[in-house]
This record gives sequence, structure tokens and C-alpha cells, in this order.
Amino acid sequence: MSKLVTMLPIDVKPSIREEIEKIAAESGVQVFYLDGKQINSKEKFLNKAAEAMEFPQYFGANWDAFDECINDLTWCPANKYIIFYDNVSIFAQSDPIQYQIALDILSSAQKNWESRNADLIIYI
Repeated sequence: MSKLVTMLPIDVKPSIREEIEKIAAESGVQVFYLDGKQINSKEKFLNKAAEAMEFPQYFGANWDAFDECINDLTWCPANKYIIFYDNVSIFAQSDPIQYQIALDILSSAQKNWESRNADLIIYI
């Protein structure tokens, strides 16, 4: 799967989301939820992504570091990775250029994971 999946907002109650994440983890799937309600800039996107995906302390909070980490994820071993990025329109409208860079990196990472016979599925 080499495309970003667009879907309706997924503002799921935390308890339901936690249950989904638990079931996924038991199946070897790592689920990351990125709540975009407070993401309106590159800096906030990078910080929230690092938090949601549990990036290592050495994460440099820039696009190159994001690209490196999203293509690694060795600190969260799994058979498959799923990223739910909710409320993307806030970032897309407030800073469309930086938002597009984020999408480009995510799309590239998805292709990279696919070339390694692994799945990185991104729902936006």
C-alpha cells in the first residue's frame, strides 16, 4: 500500500482508542494516534509526532530528523505500523507548505517500508 489513506475525522473516545491499540499490539501491530487539534505549525507537528511515536531523546525536531525516525522505528518493534492523524485540516490551512512537506515525508516513508516488505499505513 503506497498511498496515504484519507478518511473522515476519527475523534474516537480515548477508552475505545486505547482498547484498539491494545488489541493491535497483541497482534504485532503498533498504532500511533496523532491528534492534530493543536497542530498548526511545523514545530507543533514535529513535537506531537515525536510524542505519539515515542521518538528517542536524540530526535532533533526538524524534517531530516523526522524523516530518519519515521523510517526507523526500531524502538517500537512491530509487524505493521498504523498512524492515525486526525484533524489534519488545522495544519493544512495554517501552514500549507509545511503540511505538504509532512505529507511528502510520510508518503516517502510508506514507500520505504513497503520496499522492505513491511507496512506503514497512514490514515489522514
